[in-house]
Amino acid sequence: MNITDSVKKEILPRETDGVNEKKAYLCALVKCLGSIGISGGKTFLEIESKHNLPVITAVGLIKELCDVSVEYGSGGGKSFYVRAEGEAAAKIFSLVGEGRGITDLGDTDGINSRQEAAAYARGAFLASGSAYIPSVEPAEKSAGYHIEFLFFGEDAALEFQKLLHRCALSVQTAQKGNYCSVYAKSEEAVSDALVFMGATDSMMLVADVSMRRETNNSINRVTNCSLANMEKSQEAVVRQLRAINALKESGEYEKLDDRLKATCEARLAFKEASLEELAAKMGISKSGLNHRLARITALGERKNGGREKD
Repeated sequence: MNITDSVKKEILPRETDGVNEKKAYLCALVKCLGSIGISGGKTFLEIESKHNLPVITAVGLIKELCDVSVEYGSGGGKSFYVRAEGEAAAKIFSLVGEGRGITDLGDTDGINSRQEAAAYARGAFLASGSAYIPSVEPAEKSAGYHIEFLFFGEDAALEFQKLLHRCALSVQTAQKGNYCSVYAKSEEAVSDALVFMGATDSMMLVADVSMRRETNNSINRVTNCSLANMEKSQEAVVRQLRAINALKESGEYEKLDDRLKATCEARLAFKEASLEELAAKMGISKSGLNHRLARITALGERKNGGREKD
């Protein structure tokens, strides 16, 4: 189950976020989606995404934090972008780069609190994140618990992994083509990441799916156990009936005592009855009946040469 959209709706910048948290959020958007260059002698910053939401969010943060004019639009319907040039770009660089300059743009060393780290994680997820949880039905094939953030370059991914480790979140990294993924796959790690980012509704969905899966698994285990017991009981009845027939064919049936004969007749009369049901019909204990049937089966199979007839 893809819950990416659900998570992204929960982690947009909030009115209660402080300036430093908003800077950290914008820093992540720039880190994941931004590119820098020089055109016509002017330095420019461009943030581009296949989705409109990260770009709109970046535009809002830039205007709020930097108070500069930016160009915003769509690249032929396949992507969305925001571009800042010259002094505007330099002002954004200074803001998100903590004054380190272009080469250190978005360095997470400037993030000094758990709240800022969470804001950075929210920005990174909005830019390039995805989250999945398994289907409620255990039998269905589906993706397992998974959350990941994609970065263009290993250095940025390792930097983010280090940031999350500082916040006691367990994540790993892996190369995926031109990108590097920071990810977690266990239910606990995914839930922890969602809580860290403030996606509590999505975390509750994970908890609900986990509980329902465990309930279904328990029901399946009980059902499978019941079916196995039924098969075992049916096999036992077949052996008992074959043993009784073997005793009758060999003439040994008449030599049985009255209790064993009564047991044989009861089993022949009630072939579908369970051990409990047959014991109740005969007015004896389940253990007593089981002992008699075991003796009858052993005697019959011995007369049958220890082999069941086809």
